Amino acid sequence: MSIPQEAKMMYPDETRSIRGVVLVTAAGGEQGRRTAQELLDSGWCVAVTARTVAELARIMPGMSGHRLLAVAADPTDPRQVETLLDRVLARFGRIDSVLGAESSVASAWRRRSVSQGSEASQGNAAA
Repeated sequence: MSIPQEAKMMYPDETRSIRGVVLVTAAGGEQGRRTAQELLDSGWCVAVTARTVAELARIMPGMSGHRLLAVAADPTDPRQVETLLDRVLARFGRIDSVLGAESSVASAWRRRSVSQGSEASQGNAAA
């Protein structure tokens, strides 16, 4: 798995330890917090999302900030979901997996991945 250039710029001392990027949805609860912490401890970059800043603030203490992004977003609002994905991609350059109960976020990520894959295939076919 190659590390995107964005990650190399963000983490020049840790490019070898970055395993990938995981977006944890519905992270405002204890299970989401534990999942995010385990991923961080295992070397993943982690984006967490919950409906409110207060939920995110409750789970953040003790988490490493340099590989963590927290975004408050309502998963039932398609615009907020798209903004969430944009922010994660802007920060980490990619999303390798989406975990959690919010299927609308995972669905939007899959649609985007398929769309980008089709564009890449079309670009390769034209070359």
